[in-house]
Amino acid sequence: MTWENFMVPDEIDLCRLAILLAMTPTQENEKDMIAQYQKLGLRAAATTISGFGISGQTGIIRSVVNLCVNTGLIERKRSQIHPICHCVLEVTQSTRASDAIGQNFLFKAAAVRRREEFALCFYGNLAMHELSGHKTIGVGYQILGQ
Repeated sequence: MTWENFMVPDEIDLCRLAILLAMTPTQENEKDMIAQYQKLGLRAAATTISGFGISGQTGIIRSVVNLCVNTGLIERKRSQIHPICHCVLEVTQSTRASDAIGQNFLFKAAAVRRREEFALCFYGNLAMHELSGHKTIGVGYQILGQ
């Protein structure tokens, strides 16, 4: 199996590509992967988000929306921002970060877009206490409006 076949088997799966981008261990790897995605006609971006108590999701939503707008993944209009907000909620629920009160988190957020399709992944660390931390991952998918 080649890396290209693993990354993009028979058809492009945006969720798989968002997961792979979120799991890049260095910024250099991240930039290389984004460049590979661009060759496939995709738009992608990544950033780090962190904090305490994911129940204050407004900051996380703002970070992801700003990432998407500032990198040109989406336009600053309701029909595109609204689905991104729903995607953030879906991702935070699937990381289990919203299950307990007062958890510390440090995630790489990775977004990938193809035409009207949008995928988002958070991968990283989650802990209620410094010595109780573990890895977690969450992914979401939405269709953007015009």
